[in-house]
Amino acid sequence: MFPLLGILALFIIVFVLVRSLGQPKSASISGSFFARSLGGIMKVNAQKARTRAREEYRIELTYDRSSISDLERILDDLRHNHQIETYSEEDLAEASRIWGAYVGEVLRRIRSGKWNNRSRHAGKRPMPFVLNRRSEVFPCSWIYRRIKHGPEHSVAAKVREFTENRDNPDYAVKLSSTTD
Repeated sequence: MFPLLGILALFIIVFVLVRSLGQPKSASISGSFFARSLGGIMKVNAQKARTRAREEYRIELTYDRSSISDLERILDDLRHNHQIETYSEEDLAEASRIWGAYVGEVLRRIRSGKWNNRSRHAGKRPMPFVLNRRSEVFPCSWIYRRIKHGPEHSVAAKVREFTENRDNPDYAVKLSSTTD
C-alpha cells in the first residue's frame, strides 16, 4: 500500500510542475506550489536564470561574486539582441526580473536582506532588495538599465561597490540608479 501512495504523491508533484511550466510567460508564479512569497518567487526566478545560463549560454552561474562577470557576458548578448530588434517593455521587464533575481541572490550571500514590492524611500520602484530600514538596492533595475543602455551601466561595478560597503549599515546604491 505504501508504494502506491508514493507513486500517487509523485504523480501529483509531476502534474503540478507540468501545469506550472505550461503557463504563459505573463502568468503569476505566486500561485505556484513552491513559491508563496516574493522571496520565494525571486529564488525561483534566480534558478530560472541559472537554467537559462546553462542551457542557452553554456555558462554555469554559481551564486558567487565571480559569476557576475559571466552574467555580464550574458547581458552583453541581451544588449546586442536588443539593439538588433528592440525588446518589448514586457520582455525587458521579464529579463530584468529573472536576471535581477539572480543578482539579488548573489547579494544575499554577501549581506543579508530581503525582497520587497515597494521601496520605502523611492515609492513604486521595481522590487528593491532591502538591507535594513534605511538601505536598499535595485538589482532588477540594474539589469534593465544594462540591457537597455549598455555596458556603461555595469552590474559588476554595482556588485563590487556593494561588496566593498557590505559592513556599512547605511550603505545603499544611489536611488538615482533606479530610474530609466
